[in-house]
Amino acid sequence: MKKICLLMVAFALIMSACNSNKVKIRGEVQGLAGTVKLLAEMPGQQGMVVLAEQNVTDGKINLVTEQLQIPARVWIDIDGKNTLTTFVDTKDQIWVEGKIKFPEEIEVKGSQLDLEYDKLKKLFKEKYEGPLEPIDKNIQKLMAKEKRTANDEVMLGVFMLQRQRYIKARANYVRDLIKANPTQELSLILLQDELQDSTDLQKRLFKTIKVVNKESNLYKTVAEKMQ
Repeated sequence: MKKICLLMVAFALIMSACNSNKVKIRGEVQGLAGTVKLLAEMPGQQGMVVLAEQNVTDGKINLVTEQLQIPARVWIDIDGKNTLTTFVDTKDQIWVEGKIKFPEEIEVKGSQLDLEYDKLKKLFKEKYEGPLEPIDKNIQKLMAKEKRTANDEVMLGVFMLQRQRYIKARANYVRDLIKANPTQELSLILLQDELQDSTDLQKRLFKTIKVVNKESNLYKTVAEKMQ
């Protein structure tokens, strides 16, 4: 009996090792009856790749793939009604929930990278995007005029300069964050998402990135774009 138990334990360990690359995304969307897809950008491939597809009949989502090396950015298409974006940084803790009659309110939870990035995006909104709103409104108002006076042109120049200062300040803040955290996967996300208007800066900063896991989808897909 003892020998059988040991064999069963050994078998379980072997099976666990075989499934080491398996990533699961689960959840429940009330009222969902349709197709759910898991998509991602894959190293060496063009565009989005469908990694898993499920025909849901009871609202319960169970997407499984062995193609991802986490962390990875993925997109979850909920029957064409909403597409969720998340960073998969665990193999079985990502959870989708909501109601299909309110597709815009469907959420995906369980990603620590998402939480960290959301905190930064909140800071960006308060520190940079919020102050930009009245400036952008003033610019739009002046641009909408059929005939602008000399004073209008002066004010338009002032507002445009203010706008550029906020944009530059945000880019500098992101740059400094990346420099201060070269080993963090979040720096890869910031590099790709927040500095899109400065390719040269992206490439320079990428050379300073020192994340441990260079086999992840996140690292490899960003690396390809920095070539």
